[in-house]
Amino acid sequence: MKEKLLYSNTWPLLFDEEDKTIESCFIKELKKSDRLEIAVGFFSHNALEELDRLVIQQNIKNISLILGMHYFIGFSNNNLLELALRINEKWQRSGIGEIRITYAFRYHGKLYCFLKNNEIHSAILGSPNLSFLPLKTSSLQKCKQCEISLLLKNSETLKEIRNHMNVLKADSFSKNITSFIKNDVFSTFETDQKESKKHLKSNSQIFD
Repeated sequence: MKEKLLYSNTWPLLFDEEDKTIESCFIKELKKSDRLEIAVGFFSHNALEELDRLVIQQNIKNISLILGMHYFIGFSNNNLLELALRINEKWQRSGIGEIRITYAFRYHGKLYCFLKNNEIHSAILGSPNLSFLPLKTSSLQKCKQCEISLLLKNSETLKEIRNHMNVLKADSFSKNITSFIKNDVFSTFETDQKESKKHLKSNSQIFD
């Protein structure tokens, strides 16, 4: 299969063909998979809840979610942090996966990898953070921001992507989200920016 461009359904750029939308393609590829690996900068509350629902619904055996920016700029509100911690605990307790946070550098990539029997069969690479998945119980809302992605199936490209994800999952680049709670890394992110920068500097050697 050739590469395919994917879009968000953003007014007035709307698509009648469902397989052209990022969300529809994500769900289609997920249904072919038993393992999912994601690396993004940010996530939304609704999208993480929906991801958890899909993981359970599709009987995904292993899920790895890497968040690339929160160590450096914190969480916009406590609800996001609490949700991430709750989902992480749920996945770990079930033995299916975890949520990790990069601390070695700011990671702003957006990568969604789909695997079956430990082999990567496709990936979505593009502009959307983990915010494009709406809850099925919510009313249909058109995306407020236009995103574009590429569905990848080339074996050599997928091999490189798999290697990239393995690097991001290494402890020298990222750690489980609970590691940062134990070290109180997020404690001052509700203060002003100057205090946040000061706190980041004081925590820069935590995992050296």
